[in-house]
Amino acid sequence: MIKDGADDMAFTSEKEMVEIIIKSDYIRDLTSPGPSLVKEEVKGLFGIPDIVVVKNDNEKMISYAFEAKLTNWKRALIQAFRYKAFVNQSYVIMDHDHVKSALSQTERFSRSNIGLMSIDNNGTMYCHHTPHSDAPYSTKFETIFSTMVKTAMHNH
Repeated sequence: MIKDGADDMAFTSEKEMVEIIIKSDYIRDLTSPGPSLVKEEVKGLFGIPDIVVVKNDNEKMISYAFEAKLTNWKRALIQAFRYKAFVNQSYVIMDHDHVKSALSQTERFSRSNIGLMSIDNNGTMYCHHTPHSDAPYSTKFETIFSTMVKTAMHNH
């Protein structure tokens, strides 16, 4: 991005944020090496995560869901918790200019086992809380998700 002194300008939309997140070094590093899948707004599950990443790591599938929010971390936390029904790790990604209120509540993210990250408009990602990897809490949604992933990876 062009640096013109406006580095502190916040994102104008969640869509803009998601586009920058997908192109970030973080997602690139998360998905390499090995077979992986990155999808936006995956429907048909328990909520619609902004980004889903699936990585095959030593024959074991590890799945991540990301909910991007400009300011409303409380709503994002609720949504991210739903995604744990079908993924191993779920994160909230906030606009870095608006992450301060969420940072004051990191114990809520910790108790919920939800990751908290932020991104600036240069695409730099900041990890504030990392969740531990867990089995999804719904076998029904885990099975639906697994089938969707296998189909997508086969067609990829």
